[in-house]
Amino acid sequence: MNKNHKLETLTTEKVELNFMLINSSYFSEIIYDENRRFFDLYLKVGTKGILENQTKAYNELIENLNEYLTKIDEYLKSTYSNSEKKKAVELNNQKLNIEVVQITENNKYFDAVIVCGKEYKNFGIFKKNIGIRTEIKDGRIITMERKADTLNENLK
Repeated sequence: MNKNHKLETLTTEKVELNFMLINSSYFSEIIYDENRRFFDLYLKVGTKGILENQTKAYNELIENLNEYLTKIDEYLKSTYSNSEKKKAVELNNQKLNIEVVQITENNKYFDAVIVCGKEYKNFGIFKKNIGIRTEIKDGRIITMERKADTLNENLK
């Protein structure tokens, strides 16, 4: 059973001791706000295990998380469909839900991925999710895309 970890800096030792190893990734649920909302954190394991640059990339990400979330939220607002524009007040009042953070190992395009979004009611009973995949390299947002399948890499 995986216990939740707080949003704090990581070391390779903390990861190896406290995270679960699942399919070549270290995994943990990280609590990121006062309402105990959490995201799934995956750190890809390479042939040399967890690398120092991966924990560095994660630590930089959490240090700049609010700045990233502000930019992602602004991007999301710019992609509203016509029906979502009618629900703009409701959507704009919601905080982004961070769902997944992935720290890669030796990826030439990005070091980190943040998958987040917002959810709203469509036709009164159905819930619709707006997903945004954000790829970060060297502390800078490289790409942001709104997509149905946030597991797929963004177009380069």
